[in-house]
Amino acid sequence: MPQSSTMSIDDMSHQCEQVAKVLKVLAHPKRLLLLCHLVEGEKSVSQLEALTELSQSQVSQFLRNMLLQGLVSVRSQGSFKYYSVSNRELEQLLQALHQVYC
Repeated sequence: MPQSSTMSIDDMSHQCEQVAKVLKVLAHPKRLLLLCHLVEGEKSVSQLEALTELSQSQVSQFLRNMLLQGLVSVRSQGSFKYYSVSNRELEQLLQALHQVYC
């Protein structure tokens, strides 16, 4: 987040709302686990299922919600869809969390 002295109150308020949405996603351990795997590179739903031991429907539901929030992006190749972290700030946050906690 930019320094508070250079941001208007409205801009800071908007930025805080955006950060709170990201933190809400990260607050769920399984969503956080999915994002930790995605920060390493794009993955398919089946790859994420194997890595997280979540069901296909759980992985798909989490990814769909994160896609709607703009946190992940999807690329289609044939009948497969590959997901990745779409937000550089989120990627940096996940890397910082990994450095501190893992």
